[in-house]
Amino acid sequence: MKNKIVLGCFIAASMLAMPSCSDFLTENPKGKLTPENFFSNQNELDMSVYALYAKVQASQCNSNPMIVQCQGDDVTSTTGSNKGAYLSADAFESPSDTKGLEGTWSRFYTIIKAANLIIDNAGKAVTSQEEINIALGQGYYWRAFAYFNLVRVFGPLPMNLHNLPDNNLTPLSTVAEVYEQIVSDLNAAEACNLPAKYTEANRSIEGQNIYVSDQTVKATLAAVYMAMAGYPLNKTEYYANAADKAKEVMDGVNKGTYDHSLLSEWKDVFSYGKNHHNETLLGIDYNSNFGGWQEWDSQLSSCHQSGKLWSGWGDFLAERRYWKNFPDGPRKDAVYSKQILLNNGVLVDWWATTDGKPYNGTNAVFADYRPMFVAFTVNKDPVTGLPASAAFDYTKPIWGGMCINKRHQLIRYSEVLLWYAESAARAGKDLSLAKSALKQVRARACSDESFVAAVDAMSAEQLAEAAYEEHGYEVAGYVLAMVTRRSDEFRMNRLKESYDYRSGSQDEVLVPAGTLTYSYNEETKTTFTYALQEDLKMEENMSVTVPWNGEASIYHNYPPKEVEKNPNLKR
Repeated sequence: MKNKIVLGCFIAASMLAMPSCSDFLTENPKGKLTPENFFSNQNELDMSVYALYAKVQASQCNSNPMIVQCQGDDVTSTTGSNKGAYLSADAFESPSDTKGLEGTWSRFYTIIKAANLIIDNAGKAVTSQEEINIALGQGYYWRAFAYFNLVRVFGPLPMNLHNLPDNNLTPLSTVAEVYEQIVSDLNAAEACNLPAKYTEANRSIEGQNIYVSDQTVKATLAAVYMAMAGYPLNKTEYYANAADKAKEVMDGVNKGTYDHSLLSEWKDVFSYGKNHHNETLLGIDYNSNFGGWQEWDSQLSSCHQSGKLWSGWGDFLAERRYWKNFPDGPRKDAVYSKQILLNNGVLVDWWATTDGKPYNGTNAVFADYRPMFVAFTVNKDPVTGLPASAAFDYTKPIWGGMCINKRHQLIRYSEVLLWYAESAARAGKDLSLAKSALKQVRARACSDESFVAAVDAMSAEQLAEAAYEEHGYEVAGYVLAMVTRRSDEFRMNRLKESYDYRSGSQDEVLVPAGTLTYSYNEETKTTFTYALQEDLKMEENMSVTVPWNGEASIYHNYPPKEVEKNPNLKR
């Protein structure tokens, strides 16, 4: 019921918010939220914030704004079908299908405009200063969040902070200038002294915050400072700032000021049975009615599931090499399906062949022939046929519906621990707390105790690298996180390494010879096991053939429709 109450408020507010149009920096305000017809009282102030959150929901309702994340070495997509935009990002190509570029640009600039309206007008409402600060904090935060996403995808950006008509002539602000504004907005949000815990309807759900909290702002500042310390600014002194901000969150958790922790079991992180838990610092909530197709519905269940088996669309599939390097343990079993459940109820390994012979392109049992991400996969309740409110169990049937209200977890406490560990190590701070933070994350994630104990002997450089890699594992395939695997590779200027592997021989062993393999033969309707005859080595399905072009290969193109309107959109 709470989901429906929250949804109703967001829908009502979105009717007053700015609709889509071809010009995302210039709009006619007629019939929309404006200083002239709104912001006179608390109710109207609330509605402006609901309108903002409706645009936040819309930014992740489908996979288009996340297509750019396919550059990361954890994610690829289904070859063929309508996946050209995903595969172009995966292969570092300029896309002919630009829906990913357009989706990223339009969704985040729409958030910016909704935030601008609040920032410029919230102070006019006749209400308490505390309520005005809460509204302002949401506006400042989400404007910073939107620019933070845009600058890491496109680089220099046109910035409009007051929704002023610009005739499509706003000049580009440099990356440094954009980050300066991001930090300014986050500092302003922090100065609003936002609550650590909301209890009011529409600001919280099942005991967890919907609205941005004080600790969320601090955690985001840590991530932003880390980004500034890396590519392209390379202001390494900001690692100290990042560590300080992450530590503020950790200290607040330890003192009980902030109600956050690591869940005791990794299987619960993405569990539909624990949809709202206190490991999440920033989340987005969606409609609880299954099967919708609106901006307040999350289509991510379909986007992550195999289209060849699990009734999904196969937008985001797992790269085999990243799966191979992923440390074994409870986390790997929660991020990837341990085995593949066929429609007849038989469990097989993803690399299984129908005849037990080496893979030849036609003898795969599971047509995708790769591991499957399951962060958004849920089981089907055997009685009701609806999504089962429990952690995903790979041995049970899949619920194959299109939309579900699984919470989008943009920042988790495990990430804050890793941001602290890496930043503290790179900033030359005391390593004892940094090592403890990394060990907490590893202890829950891995079954190998020596993997946890190894942290104690690490140098600062080794610790920083280990925390960097660990964060990648925490968000593998989770393309809607604020800091994705692609974001990490971008910051460390390592996307070229992924390009080099994908454009090279790709000859790493994915599954070694002798591995016991569970298989099924459709013709004989029999299950069988066999030892893999030879090492499995294979290239990813999407070939990477374009030459590397430096910055042009790292950043994504500006959307062509926007370039036509604004001649300043060029590098």
